[in-house]
Amino acid sequence: MKALFIFEDGKNSTFYLYDLTDGKNRLIHFVPEIRLQKMSLGELFVREPIEKFVQYFGAAFTIEVRKYLVLSKAEGVDLVKSTGLNDDGKFHVYNPNAFTAYKNQKHYEKGDLSLAPEEIDAYISWQIDEDGSFGVFTRQEDVIRLMRKKLVKPRLSTVTKNFGTVNTYTKTNLGMRDLLKLAGGYLAKGSDPMEKETVPVLGTYELSEEIPRHLKRVEWTENPIKLRSELW
Repeated sequence: MKALFIFEDGKNSTFYLYDLTDGKNRLIHFVPEIRLQKMSLGELFVREPIEKFVQYFGAAFTIEVRKYLVLSKAEGVDLVKSTGLNDDGKFHVYNPNAFTAYKNQKHYEKGDLSLAPEEIDAYISWQIDEDGSFGVFTRQEDVIRLMRKKLVKPRLSTVTKNFGTVNTYTKTNLGMRDLLKLAGGYLAKGSDPMEKETVPVLGTYELSEEIPRHLKRVEWTENPIKLRSELW
C-alpha cells in the first residue's frame, strides 16, 4: 500500500509518501516548491480538490497512489499542545541540525531542545534552511509521529479503538482495513529504522541566493524519483 500524507499549510504544505508495498517500509518526502511547469506542487494542492490532487500527484511522478491522509499544521500544533507537552509545559525534541527559523527569526542549536508552545509553529513551518537542506521534514516528523502513535500501537487491536482519532484531526480516505494494513506494515518491521529519501535529492537542485531560500531548478535526470519530462 502507498499512502500520501499531507501536512497541510496552504502552498507550503509538505508531502510524505509512505510505501509499504512488497515488505518495504519507506518514507519519501516531496518538497512543495517543486514546479510542475508554471505551478508548484503546493500551489496545485491548494487549487485542486484532494481526490484530484492525489491523481495528479501520482501521474506527475509515475507513482500509483490512491490513499491519502491530510493533517493541517494548525491541528498538528494543537495536537502537540494537548498531548505532546512534558510536565514542564514544553515540547521536548532532538534537533538534528542547527538552523534559524525564518518565521520567528530564532536560532536553534543542534541537540535536545525544549520548545515553548508558542515556538512550535515556527519550528515546523516549511523552509529551506541556510545550508540548502530540507531539515524541516525531520522537524515535522516529530509532530506527525504523535498522530501515528494514536493509530499504530504495539497491538493491532488498538487501531479499531483509535479509529475515531482520524476523523477528529484529519481528512482521509483510509478505511479500517487500510489502517490495519498500515499498522501491520510498521509492526512487521519491528524497530528497524525506516528507509527515507527526499525529492529532489541533495545536490540535484539549485537554490536562490537570497534568504529565505527557494528552489529555482531541479536536475531531474539525476533523481531516482523523477518528475515526468513534459512537466519540467
